[in-house]
Amino acid sequence: MKLAFYRAFKQPFFGRFMKPWRWPEGVDQQVWVRQSIASRSGATLSALVADAVQPEQAKGAVLMAHPMGVAAKGFWLKYGHAELLRQAGYHVMVFDLNGFGESTSTTMDYPLDVLAAGLALQARYPDLPVAVVGASMGAAMTTCALAEPDHPFQAVVLEAAFPTLLHFWSRYPVPKLGIQLSKLVYPAGERRMRPLHAATRLASQPPVLMIYGDADEFTPVRDGQLLHSALSASTQTQFWQVPNAEHTHAYAAAPQEYAARVLNFLAEHLRERRVLAW
Repeated sequence: MKLAFYRAFKQPFFGRFMKPWRWPEGVDQQVWVRQSIASRSGATLSALVADAVQPEQAKGAVLMAHPMGVAAKGFWLKYGHAELLRQAGYHVMVFDLNGFGESTSTTMDYPLDVLAAGLALQARYPDLPVAVVGASMGAAMTTCALAEPDHPFQAVVLEAAFPTLLHFWSRYPVPKLGIQLSKLVYPAGERRMRPLHAATRLASQPPVLMIYGDADEFTPVRDGQLLHSALSASTQTQFWQVPNAEHTHAYAAAPQEYAARVLNFLAEHLRERRVLAW
């Protein structure tokens, strides 16, 4: 009964994106290993893991939390983010949030999916620091996961993270009504999915790089600045506004600068955390 309710509740939000998953064209499937992950959301998450191109020189492991879309975890493969990280010396895990791609569909507790995938990545590479890169929905739910006391993330990259669900969904009447009702009927659940709320409760205060495109009509820069203000009060936070970048496509708009900023950020903060651990 509970799962049936959530499936129906999700339809106005995600129904058009919850389609059978396919490998993106041109991706070398041989380098990716499948992994199933049990989430506290009740879902079985579908993940793919690939070692760094030179695994013996790996600097860390990076989880990638996808934006909404039929591509789901394939977003990172299709647009080259995952390969960028592998070439730079990072093991990479991509995964489907529950109900997307090949993961089973359960509740709306998406932050628990991010947490479960991060802990699975940490268990797979226990001697390496773990970072997370998220985009849009994946970035927002990653922010919420940072309030979980056992999260493993030591550096965080957030692209196009919305500050609240209403900031993203207010232009869509049915989802907007659903969120407003959830605030009345199940306020604790709505708070768990509110990045602005999580920003005041960060566990271990990992450093954050925030990325927003000035051509983003779904998560405009002003929304990013609102979340940046909240996160900056809790942890070291950088903000990069990308000229001409549309929603979740900063890498396409500025590939060289994206690579430099993201890789330098990860190298600096994962190295710092590794030295402290030693």
